[in-house]
Amino acid sequence: MNQVKMVLIFAILLFLSCVNVSAQVIKGRVTDSTTNEALSYAAVEIRSFEDDVYIGGSSTNEKGEFEFHLKGRYPKIRITVSFLGYKTIQKVYAPATEYSYLKFEMQEDSQTLNEVVVKGLSPAEKVQRLAYNVSLVETAKLKSTTMDLSNVIDKISGVKIRSTGGVGSEANVTLNGFSGRHVKIFIDGVPMDGMSSAFGLNNIPVGLAKRVEVYKGVVPIELGGDALGGAINIVTDNSRCTRVNASYSFGSFNTHKTNVYAEHTTKKGFYVSLNAYQNYSDNDYKVNIDSYTKFNEDGSNQEVKENLTVRRFHAKYHNEVAILKIGIVDKTFADRLLLGFMGGYEYKQTQNASTMDWVYGARYTTANTLMPQLTYEKRFKVLKGLHVSLNGNYNFGKSYSADTASCNYNWLGQSQPKGVPGELSYMKYRYRDHNGAANFRMALFPADGQSVSLSSTLTTFSRSGKDETAYKPTYEHPSQSMKIVTGLSYKYDYKGKWNTSAFVKHYMNHLEAYLDPEGGINYQDFSNTTSYWGGGWASTYFWGRHTQLRLSYEYALRLPTSRELFGSGDDIERGNSNLKPESSNNVNISVTANAVDLTDHRLTIDAAFQYREIKDYIRRTTNNDSGRASSQNDGRVRNLGTDLSIRYTFKDAFFVGGNFSYIDMRSLTRYVTGTQQESKNYKERVPAIPYMYGNGEAGLTLRNVFVKGTVLDIHYMMNYVQKFSYEWNVYQNAELDIPTQFSHDLFVSYNFGKKSEFTVSAECTNIFNARLYDNFKMQKPGRAFAIKFGYSFMK
Repeated sequence: MNQVKMVLIFAILLFLSCVNVSAQVIKGRVTDSTTNEALSYAAVEIRSFEDDVYIGGSSTNEKGEFEFHLKGRYPKIRITVSFLGYKTIQKVYAPATEYSYLKFEMQEDSQTLNEVVVKGLSPAEKVQRLAYNVSLVETAKLKSTTMDLSNVIDKISGVKIRSTGGVGSEANVTLNGFSGRHVKIFIDGVPMDGMSSAFGLNNIPVGLAKRVEVYKGVVPIELGGDALGGAINIVTDNSRCTRVNASYSFGSFNTHKTNVYAEHTTKKGFYVSLNAYQNYSDNDYKVNIDSYTKFNEDGSNQEVKENLTVRRFHAKYHNEVAILKIGIVDKTFADRLLLGFMGGYEYKQTQNASTMDWVYGARYTTANTLMPQLTYEKRFKVLKGLHVSLNGNYNFGKSYSADTASCNYNWLGQSQPKGVPGELSYMKYRYRDHNGAANFRMALFPADGQSVSLSSTLTTFSRSGKDETAYKPTYEHPSQSMKIVTGLSYKYDYKGKWNTSAFVKHYMNHLEAYLDPEGGINYQDFSNTTSYWGGGWASTYFWGRHTQLRLSYEYALRLPTSRELFGSGDDIERGNSNLKPESSNNVNISVTANAVDLTDHRLTIDAAFQYREIKDYIRRTTNNDSGRASSQNDGRVRNLGTDLSIRYTFKDAFFVGGNFSYIDMRSLTRYVTGTQQESKNYKERVPAIPYMYGNGEAGLTLRNVFVKGTVLDIHYMMNYVQKFSYEWNVYQNAELDIPTQFSHDLFVSYNFGKKSEFTVSAECTNIFNARLYDNFKMQKPGRAFAIKFGYSFMK
């Protein structure tokens, strides 16, 4: 009945959206007053003349043109046009008819080349004005560092990156208490689920992204996934230009990183780009242990309790990735039509299991990535601007997991022969993980201030393979899953002061596998198809010029991932095909305050509150007897969270800021399954999730240091995580606690100026060599140094 009500309400909203209202259309063109050449991406802003209320903002297209559809009528409007290196134009205009065409000829202003005030909305500012609780970070000033995207995301309020070690280690995102697969990751709106680990957050250079958007809680349908705790969208730079960026860095633990990016767009609209990068590291940093297995000469062994500092000896990692894109832009039939291909290779030694209690000395995995890609975008002039986009990829990947050593290893690097091969489980497993993802989006604008959007995302997974050591039925029979998430939304925007979105989502999941549904060894072909409905709304109100209020609600679902269902392939993480989807009621409240009218000063404060009540919560656990990980449903969980961020900026010369998050995530499963006995974990904190953490940072930019035109950047970062347990608190075991952690990083870069565009950077992470842990007390690297050399060219 509730589903029927939701559909009826949405149908009414769609009907109302089609009611046309009288409107004023303002079109125009911006050119250089001397050359008459079009000025692309000039900022255009319209405000009402009487009360200075914001009406709309945009930027000019490739032809220097802009277009606004104003709801209602305004006696007078003020139009502001600004562009870097030109004098800002303000014009008061009284529209006499429903259609107006204006011309703006801009004059160069050499005195303001470095300090032009752009009042139009950048793409990033448009995202921040959405009704969703969203935070973002732009990467321009971080590209000179050796950071990967996981380091960048870790700076955002409410976010904590969980990793299992050094370069190439698995990186999971914790967002307001939800971690790992609860948080969906996209690149330009396409799910990254099916991309290989060679293209993971911990491997992608920061230069690949223009900005990173983090949606906390309610996620717009345009990101068509089944996110429960939020989503991260990596936005690449789609500007039309010719550029070359190249960099190389080396540092501690024999770490080497290389990145080359080149792109070119011809005058006739032909586009080509190449992005290639590689990472290599021995990952032989020191770790602290409190016990190890001593191997005796008679073949016996014993556990020795002793605090030692040892060096990792089997953790080498390297990957190589190349991404080629070719296509056409700015044509009558397509704004962007690109064909791409990504090829990659990855080699990873396995030092330990999901905990450091189980150490290996010979296990390794390899993976190949062969992935074609398609991108299509078009903005039509019909229906006041029909927007259509289609993105897709398919990974023809192959992997190999090897565990053949006939011995055991300890943390001292010593080995002891044993009678059977395999440190964990004897295997020579060659398998194919074929993953596909496609996203279709369409937006209509039936009336001014109104839009209707449709999004549908398909993700597929298929694994098949063979273990050369023995016949294993679950390995050789294909395991497949398919998910389709479809969303429909309606948005109403009232003069830029208030906007609301309402949406419905449909989830479909199909699973095929060879297994015993009861968890035994009575294998059989198994298939299951399920479908669900969800929906919600998001609203924002601009209180004055400096304050934005947001409120949103969603009934959301998350379908189990292929890894949760079928395992990791290397037997470190085992699948659970009996997992049920998670469902949650999500409520989000946030406020953003900006003090931007202080001449050269800017102060931004963000505060947010989240409430989640989750049913069939999926939690990752470890097996103490083997170190393997797996996932299980944990009944009901309640999550309350809040985060606060503050940032102050002075011109382009100095900034300081920080953020703090507190999470109270507790089990609401009162009784042990199938009994009336109260669970010992009732109202206890969910383990292995940081509940209090924060970041601080400060930066200083100095110009004309030593030589005119040079730029010196100094960037400091601090990270804090409060002590938490990776097992239920009922055990009251200090050995299961991950201690409170503070770490400090320093980055310094020197740019030699526009004539050369060479940059040299030096950095030191974990300056005071603190002991840092994550997940199930996996120790991370200590103090590390790196130097990076970079070159960039753009025209």
